[in-house]
Amino acid sequence: MSHIKLGAGTYAFRDVDVFEVLPRVRRIGFEAIEILAGEGWPTDPARLNRDDRAALSSAIRDQGFDSPALMALLPLCEEGGGQQAVEAEFRAVCQLARDLSFSDAPAVLSSPIGHQGPPWDSGRARIADRLCELADIAQEHGVVLAAEPHVGNPLDSPEKAVWLMQQTNHPALRLNFDMSHFHVQKMDLRLCIQACLPYAVHIHVKDGYIDAEGEVVFQLPGQGSLDLAAYFRILAEHDSTIPVTAEVSAMIWRRPDYDPWAAAEQSFAALDTARRAAGG
Repeated sequence: MSHIKLGAGTYAFRDVDVFEVLPRVRRIGFEAIEILAGEGWPTDPARLNRDDRAALSSAIRDQGFDSPALMALLPLCEEGGGQQAVEAEFRAVCQLARDLSFSDAPAVLSSPIGHQGPPWDSGRARIADRLCELADIAQEHGVVLAAEPHVGNPLDSPEKAVWLMQQTNHPALRLNFDMSHFHVQKMDLRLCIQACLPYAVHIHVKDGYIDAEGEVVFQLPGQGSLDLAAYFRILAEHDSTIPVTAEVSAMIWRRPDYDPWAAAEQSFAALDTARRAAGG
């Protein structure tokens, strides 16, 4: 079995200095890092000048991480007057991804497409066209856009994701695979991996369920019913080498009693135990 690295994401550390996050998550055991690029985080592109970016890239490398993936939360397929602002922010995040990278490979930027996009059945062609426009921008920056299928968004199933990949066939447009968005819809683990993994360049993992009121509830990895050992076994069967990044949902990190370090340690322990059980 190929060794699948476990990643931590700074989405879970909005109120912590990123230069504190890097060594501490490395000591916990994480082997890959994802940087959240957005307003309110220390790594908002608007807050980082050239020297800041060079220092952050060096700090990531010094901890033994590979070049970071970036995560954004942009309404990529929003229609109407907001597209120009979204595109400007997308360009800024792509530039940050390039500035932080120290690899010859394209940098990876993941984002859901947003719930403001057109309905899938009537608007999927417009979604595909818009994502291709953004992928062109990503490609100009040496970046691959990893679109994330997300429950509650127009792009919310493996079948839709496969259609999107086959329809666009763009070298800078791939997938971010997060099983939680399918797991809460009670979709089959193996079938979801088989469908999405050939197109994936990034992976998130968390747990979750839909409650009695029909609301999605996200959990830390290992807190729910997602079989993580089976998850890693199936990834290994497909010879995946994409790091698996633990995602802490905003449902969790917005709680008043949230402890980011406890969440990181719990997530790593659950994922590492499952990875070892799967033979990794």
